[in-house]
Amino acid sequence: MAKRARASGGSVNLFPFLSILICIIGCLTLIIVVINLIGMNKGEGRTSEEVERAREYVVLEREKEEKLKELDRLRQLIENLIQQNRDVILAKDKLISLKQMLENQETVDKSREELIAKFNLLKTTNNKLVEDEKFLQEEIKKKEAELAKRATPPEAAALQVRPSGSSSSTRPSFVEISDRGVYIHRSLTQEPVSIPVASLNQSEDFINLLKLIASQPYNRLIFLVRGTPGAVKTLNEASQMVANYNRTNGTEIIPGRLPLPGEGKVDLRMFAQFLEP
Repeated sequence: MAKRARASGGSVNLFPFLSILICIIGCLTLIIVVINLIGMNKGEGRTSEEVERAREYVVLEREKEEKLKELDRLRQLIENLIQQNRDVILAKDKLISLKQMLENQETVDKSREELIAKFNLLKTTNNKLVEDEKFLQEEIKKKEAELAKRATPPEAAALQVRPSGSSSSTRPSFVEISDRGVYIHRSLTQEPVSIPVASLNQSEDFINLLKLIASQPYNRLIFLVRGTPGAVKTLNEASQMVANYNRTNGTEIIPGRLPLPGEGKVDLRMFAQFLEP
């Protein structure tokens, strides 16, 4: 029994070492939990500045898509102008051939002079179409530069046209006058009929409009004139065409004029009863 007592008294007690090891493991576990909680808090939510930047990005993306659609429309318009230019060139070649034939026929001098006059008119029209194409190319470059900066100016406010005290029996027809042409407004929802300045003298749409106005005494032509020097020049050409139509057909169409002080879209809702839906 004495030997056993001495043997047990000489053993090593490991309790302090195990306690220290357990404390270290607990501290490490606590540190890991705290780090995970901090990481979770960082991933939750966004600041108001980040939310506002996200909204601005969405708005800019939408504006970019709208500008791309506008560029596609301008490219299509350029293709149409190029096709018109080709048609004019073909017509010019035909007129040249007719001119050469008529020069050898003394009995048709009067007809030859008329054809030469038409040829000169087509030549002038062709030059104006080339100028319009250059203008559209410059506009496309400007739009592409605006999209590259991802910042566009605010859309101009609509210009509302109000009645000026005319008789209720009067039926107005509105023609917008701008730098590059005229726009016949026939509907509140559809786009107006666009006529370039170079094609105004040969436009069937404009001539048909004059015929419609001249058919009834209560019909009236109203020019909506933009406030630019180019629009004034276009107004003079349109007025001259109306005067020529009056002289040729014995009519008395007197166009009225209303200024448009701005670049916004024309609002004709107050004349809805005279326009198509």
